[in-house]
Amino acid sequence: MIRNPEQTIGKLADNAGYAVCSFIDEQGYPETQTLPQPLRREGIREFLFDIDPTAFALTPLTGSCPASLYFMDQRFYRGVCLKGWLMLGDEREEILEDAGENEKETTETTELEKRVILKFTAESGRYYSHFQSSDFPVSEEKL
Repeated sequence: MIRNPEQTIGKLADNAGYAVCSFIDEQGYPETQTLPQPLRREGIREFLFDIDPTAFALTPLTGSCPASLYFMDQRFYRGVCLKGWLMLGDEREEILEDAGENEKETTETTELEKRVILKFTAESGRYYSHFQSSDFPVSEEKL
């Protein structure tokens, strides 16, 4: 049993170089994509990813679709699989404002406008460590 899922999973997600996301496409086939490190997260419930839409199959994401998100720590042979919903995020304006505050060049802002925010909302998870696994719920409240 995992003692403190919020702290353990959060630290694992922050230190992982990438995440693996799986969902079912509109034809019923499984799709698995590698995502960069999360742009921002709220506890272990919500993860925001900044992606290039040409590198990610966005066709089934007209609404929200069931998905899983997997983070792993290869050094200690442990990982976490979060089960929840994947959808296109709407925080693009907020990120563009942050880019403007840092006075970045207009070419970088133009590149940012071409990118898309993916939002993953977790409902439950399974933690894998020491050749064992344990399930845990993800709390509704934001920390």
